Amino acid sequence: MTITTATPVATGKDPQSLVDPETFGKLARHFAAVQEVTQTYAERAIGQMLLLLKAHADSQHDPDFGRLLPDGRSYRVVPTNPVDTAWHVSLQHTEPYLAACQQIAGGFVHHVPILTEGMADGTSLEYTRQALHATGYHVDPEFWVGQAESCCPPNPGV
Repeated sequence: MTITTATPVATGKDPQSLVDPETFGKLARHFAAVQEVTQTYAERAIGQMLLLLKAHADSQHDPDFGRLLPDGRSYRVVPTNPVDTAWHVSLQHTEPYLAACQQIAGGFVHHVPILTEGMADGTSLEYTRQALHATGYHVDPEFWVGQAESCCPPNPGV
C-alpha cells in the first residue's frame, strides 16, 4: 500500500529561519491582522517575502544577473502580487521590517515602485525565480505563479 499526500513536500530550508523567531512572529501576526488572513497563510506569505529579500541580497553584486532601471540602476528581483502585498504590509511595521532587513541583507532593503519592460514581458520574474532557487530556501509555488506586476503607477517619479 502506498500513501501519498495532496500537498507537495517542501524542499529547501524554511524561509522563516532567515530571521529570529521574534521578528518573524511580529511580521506574521501583523500581516494576519491587517490582511485578515489565517496565521498559517500569513506565515507562508511573510516567509516568501523574506525569501525575496534574501534573493535580493544574494544577487546584489552579481554583474551578470538582473536588469536595468530607466535611471541606470540595476535591480535583481521583483515580487508577484501576493509577495508584494506581504512586502507592503511589512514596510508599514518598520521596526521588525528593519530588523529583518538587517538580519538578511545587512541593511535596509528599499522598495522601488516602478514598472519595467522586464516586468511586463515576464523576463524579470524569470530572473527572480532563478535567484529564489539559488538561495537554497523553499520557494512556495503558490506565491510565485503569475506575473510580476507593479504595485504602483507606471514609472512614478523617483
